[in-house]
Amino acid sequence: MASGREYITYARNLCNNGCYSKAYDLYLAAFNKSPHLKIAFEPEFRATLFKVNELLAVSNNVEDIFGNFSRAITAFPGSIHLLNEIGKYIFKYRFYEEAWTQFQKALEIDPGFVDAEKNLNSLKNLMVERWHFRMLNDKRRNDCYRVAIHDTIVPLKESILDLGTGTGLLSMYATEKNPMAITACDSSKVMTALTDTILEENKLLLAVVVVNKLSTTMNYKDIGGKRSLLITEVFDAGLFGEHILQSLSHAWENLLSKNAKVIPAKAEFFVMGVNSDLLNAKYHLHSAAKSLLNIGDCNVHILNDEPYDCEDVDFYKDIKYVTESKSVVSVDFNNLNDIRDKLQHAEPINVELRALENGRVDLIVGWFNLYLSDYVTITTDPRSQYRARAWQQAIFFDCIPRSIKENQNVDLHFLLNEGKVTMLTDATYDITIISPETLKFLNDTEYTKAIVNCIGVVCVYLGQMAEMSEMNILDLSPFPIFGFLMLKRGVRNLKCYAKTEEDKEFLDMVFKANHLDTTNVTYLIGDNWSRHGFHNDKYHVIFSNMLDISGDIDIRMKDIGLALRNSHLAPGGLFMPSSVTLMGQIIYCHWLDVNNRVCDANIGDYRVGRHINKYQVSQNFCLDYAHLEYTAFTDSVPLGDCFNLSTDVINLPIIDDGYANAILCWYSIELMESVGQISTKRSGSFIDGMAFLASPVIQMVHGDIANILQCVDSDGSFKLVIDVEDN
Repeated sequence: MASGREYITYARNLCNNGCYSKAYDLYLAAFNKSPHLKIAFEPEFRATLFKVNELLAVSNNVEDIFGNFSRAITAFPGSIHLLNEIGKYIFKYRFYEEAWTQFQKALEIDPGFVDAEKNLNSLKNLMVERWHFRMLNDKRRNDCYRVAIHDTIVPLKESILDLGTGTGLLSMYATEKNPMAITACDSSKVMTALTDTILEENKLLLAVVVVNKLSTTMNYKDIGGKRSLLITEVFDAGLFGEHILQSLSHAWENLLSKNAKVIPAKAEFFVMGVNSDLLNAKYHLHSAAKSLLNIGDCNVHILNDEPYDCEDVDFYKDIKYVTESKSVVSVDFNNLNDIRDKLQHAEPINVELRALENGRVDLIVGWFNLYLSDYVTITTDPRSQYRARAWQQAIFFDCIPRSIKENQNVDLHFLLNEGKVTMLTDATYDITIISPETLKFLNDTEYTKAIVNCIGVVCVYLGQMAEMSEMNILDLSPFPIFGFLMLKRGVRNLKCYAKTEEDKEFLDMVFKANHLDTTNVTYLIGDNWSRHGFHNDKYHVIFSNMLDISGDIDIRMKDIGLALRNSHLAPGGLFMPSSVTLMGQIIYCHWLDVNNRVCDANIGDYRVGRHINKYQVSQNFCLDYAHLEYTAFTDSVPLGDCFNLSTDVINLPIIDDGYANAILCWYSIELMESVGQISTKRSGSFIDGMAFLASPVIQMVHGDIANILQCVDSDGSFKLVIDVEDN
């Protein structure tokens, strides 16, 4: 009879020959025979399990996949890594509730398990998008809808369809006027289940029928007959981006009675020209970067597949509205012919914006009015102190910044592309497209200036090792500024990173503009490369980048950087940056609450928060320091070397009274030892801020001690938690 270890040996041999299913059975047999082997061999057992399931997935054999998971978890009932991996796998197959259960089980066993919490956050973001929190917290929007609904409903007579109901808030407002019937529909299974729960909590479950269907797939029989009133809030920053015209066209043809009404009754979309260096830097390459790269005449824009982006324009403190606003399109939602006309409109819409002053137009901002009724209007105009904050503004970025003189007209052309507002670009201009990472990196003038300033010191240092013409440089930055400057100094070889093919073409253009020989330039394109492709190459300088522009550590790039430093750095060579330090500070930020925690006071008399707040996340990324406002309750402190983070507890004196809701994080980067550090906590940084959220908020008392608990997984992923000690 074979021993447990012999079974392991057989299983390994089978894996080497690709017989993963038989190997999986042998691992289980080994553990059954010799339970003490489990701890040592769990990692390779898990790897075999996922190989087996990958093969089963090809034939869509879901039943056997889950059978394998069941057998594995029986053998390892307390394995947080197995629970987490099972959750990730079934998440991929859209079994969201089951995935949630697995991640939660792992966190119950080990609350400090970072990867399970990150996966749970990703799941929550997918199940309930963050804009639901923002919309529910917009008291002005909620109050306006409530008034318009009350003004329109005839008690005991109206039959209502709430299209895209979300959490059912508008339906609950409608119940207050005692209509004849209310049907609410939403295509999201998660949202309709949430709506049912909220209706039950507020004792309105019998008053509203909830249907989990996309409205355009229904007929009047699905909703219990044609309706006399439709209410909806299915709008994006560009007004029509959520297919509201298509939905209303179908509703008028299939779901509404002849004399029905719609709330909102009408809508109108406006545009205006703005000037803002801060906002412009998100979409266009700045002149300082173009001057450094010697491409001053080029128009370089961000790569984006959508016709517009979305921003809270009024957050940008340097924003100037330099043209008048003009209407692009208006639509009567109570007129089917008008809706059809907008959907079928193929001709460009010409708009002339009169300049209000001498200056420059950087971008075109779009906003809208919703005319809910004859007496109630909602606006997203960023200039208005009364604007609804549930929606951002649309940013049309593929225009060329241009100088203007007062009273001059700026001519623009728009299409209604299947109802979606799209600005036509001027065909006379050539526009080069690069990735957001590359654009943001190059527009960080402080960081690029620091790189430029250290070139002389680097050359002096390297001159002691070899001639410039013999040097090999590796630059993994989003754009190889360091490598580019060293190439100009005559180094022999440069290997550099390009996130996209567009970035690679841009690099070629820059090198050509500077008359640089690219025969000795090698590109690493995209993410389908690893440290193993470097073979025995040695580099005199390795310029790494381990930070994601969202604010997190890029674990893959960190691991590659460490491996390259250990195995591919020439003796005496430079590894840059020399250090990256994680920084932290305990704060309160209202914006974080608005986007992640619903307060019932913003809704009215209904209990909604405790249900949707189950979908709060514990981490926020992409925080822009250009306009982030917060109150600090501690000084900022270093939390550790990002190349070697470890689980720790950091004590901080509390410097003010109040309630904290987050730990704000950023990085301090030292390019070379003793040349000074650069903080990413500043306007224009290529790395955004990141916050770990506290739920509920935590009271801060001046003089007490706050603890930041730093949890770190074996791969270096980390999370931070606030704890407080009383004196």
